[in-house]
Amino acid sequence: MKALWLIIGFTFTVMVANCQDLDTSMLVGKWKMSSYDVIDNVRLSDHYRSASPQVRERMDRKIARYIDNTFYHFTSQDSVFYTDLSEGTVVQKSASYILQDNGILVIKSEEGKKEKKAKVKDLTIDHLVMSPIGDDGKAKGEMILKRIQ
Repeated sequence: MKALWLIIGFTFTVMVANCQDLDTSMLVGKWKMSSYDVIDNVRLSDHYRSASPQVRERMDRKIARYIDNTFYHFTSQDSVFYTDLSEGTVVQKSASYILQDNGILVIKSEEGKKEKKAKVKDLTIDHLVMSPIGDDGKAKGEMILKRIQ
């Protein structure tokens, strides 16, 4: 009987540890992308590896520009200011956001017409790990952002 209670207690402890509560206030601040595994997959693809050095160089410049220019600034008033690439041009955007209890970050455009979603996998004082969710409802890789302020 003691063993049964010990197993139940251990199982409950593991379940609670895995259901990390996300503190929305830790999201407030400025974040910069440091890596995105989807990009790593592009570099490992046959298309990239078989491309000419000139094509790979152009792709590398685009990738670097994307990483170097991806920022999110979450405010305490549920507003987010972020950069996005539109046809190769870096564009500043603003939206509202909510971090749901299930760890889904929802960013709604100011017009309310478009939503971006991501599953927040880890949030600490200095890093944010999230998986963007595509229109099909599936996670699209893992994005790591570092706090810059």
